Amino acid sequence: MDKYAVHVQEEYGYREWLWAPDMTIEELKVWWKNLPTVAPYFFEGPVNFPGEIHQIYFHEPFSFSFIKEVEGRTVVPLHPDPLVMPEDIIHMHIHEDSDSYLVIDGVSYNHAGYVTYDEYNDEDYESAPEVKDAWDKALNDDVIKKFGSPKEDK
Repeated sequence: MDKYAVHVQEEYGYREWLWAPDMTIEELKVWWKNLPTVAPYFFEGPVNFPGEIHQIYFHEPFSFSFIKEVEGRTVVPLHPDPLVMPEDIIHMHIHEDSDSYLVIDGVSYNHAGYVTYDEYNDEDYESAPEVKDAWDKALNDDVIKKFGSPKEDK
């Protein structure tokens, strides 16, 4: 299997990641095209993507460092000198189902749950039940992570 990397941008620069998938590029395309929603990655980012994933910080457009996020969302570089992003890097953007995409060799791919921005923001739009459930689960998991499980009344 050829080695390659994917630059993953989370929510328009909120966080950046470098991902080494444990699949071929063709398998990556299939994985992405079959992804029903990006909801599981909305709060935590791509930390559970298959393969190896590392958070990065850009110093300049193509210069980055691997980082560690510590308390208060402060980031600490893991090495002294910046690295240069490869020119042939694959790009991915994850945020919502209406704006997430994968770009390989200049060709853009949508995930299975992609909807247009206009459709997504239409007041009559209703997502598929499994997509709604995934978004509800992502929100619930994030609330529990931040505030703990709800206490039962006695």
